[in-house]
Amino acid sequence: MRATLASLAFMAFGGIALAQPRAAYSSSEGKYSIKFPGEPKATTNKTKSAVGELKVNTATYVTTDTNVFMITYTDFPASATKPEHHGTLFDGLRDGLKGREGKIVSEKEIEFGPDKLPGREVVVDKGKQRVKSRIILRDTRVYQVAVMGTANFVDGQEATGFLDSLELTK
Repeated sequence: MRATLASLAFMAFGGIALAQPRAAYSSSEGKYSIKFPGEPKATTNKTKSAVGELKVNTATYVTTDTNVFMITYTDFPASATKPEHHGTLFDGLRDGLKGREGKIVSEKEIEFGPDKLPGREVVVDKGKQRVKSRIILRDTRVYQVAVMGTANFVDGQEATGFLDSLELTK
């Protein structure tokens, strides 16, 4: 009986400990830290946009179950990030996330951190995959922290812990 109780306690509490993100991953250039569940792969790509060519810096970790943890940061021209353009900027990023085939499940305005930075949280279904992304604007830099996988994963504790672990640094 004790062995059974010990096993149940381990599964209940030990499983939670295993699902928690590991040590923080930091980017001094990106000015952030976040807790991935393992070592992410960092890449930089260029993409064309309505405001010109942009450099997108990404750190991604993919689990053996093909769940994805990701953060990107992109510096936009100052003209695109003026307060009167925030709605257009966030709408464009949301539409890019959604793509042609995606369906918006939920969307809400958010404020991030002690400085109450403007942002938006978007949840999109793309076939059997769900994506939850928090888009945050600081000065002219856009951060997108996201998780992708099954709806159970995206709405679960491990994914939420990752999204909540983002800290912007100076």
